[in-house]
Amino acid sequence: MFRFPAPRWFGILIDPIECLVTILLPAISTSRTHRPAFSLIELIIVVVIIGIIGAIAIPRMSSSAENAAVSAVTADRATLQRALDLYEVEHEGSMAHVGAGTAKVFYFRLLKKSDLDGTVNDSTGIYGPYIDSIPVNRINGLPTIRMDGAAAGANTHGWRYDTATGTIEADHTAGTRTFKADDSIIDKATGVVDKVLG
Repeated sequence: MFRFPAPRWFGILIDPIECLVTILLPAISTSRTHRPAFSLIELIIVVVIIGIIGAIAIPRMSSSAENAAVSAVTADRATLQRALDLYEVEHEGSMAHVGAGTAKVFYFRLLKKSDLDGTVNDSTGIYGPYIDSIPVNRINGLPTIRMDGAAAGANTHGWRYDTATGTIEADHTAGTRTFKADDSIIDKATGVVDKVLG
């Protein structure tokens, strides 16, 4: 006896599970054999390339941080020097330290208004202020200025002011290029300056 094959959908009525297996099995097996994938060699090559890029990029980034600290110190030194030079010009050749007596008066002459004779007079002074605040030396973390004494590089203050020449220099240890400090250290150093200034 000859039998005509039943249509596929006819199997749903007789045995739904067997029908689903016969319909879906060819699709599942072909999708697994023809699916594109990466081989182990390709993955290893990608990991090696990422490693090479990282080995090149990380040292460049760390040297950029060092260069940024050095550039910040250089810029802050130039700002302080301009403030001192402007004070000298406006006060008819008298440097900021002349007649100051204390570091507090020296700081106030830069940070507040003053009269022609150098008297700090914030309310009616006609000269200054020359700078908003004493900048923190980004390498040693200190925002203070030392007048004369040991040569620059003693690392006792942020800056060293030479009263003979009127120049300001960074006072961090020679050869030091970075300062690894958190905000609490800088806040503590700034607090010392605030106590001095009262």
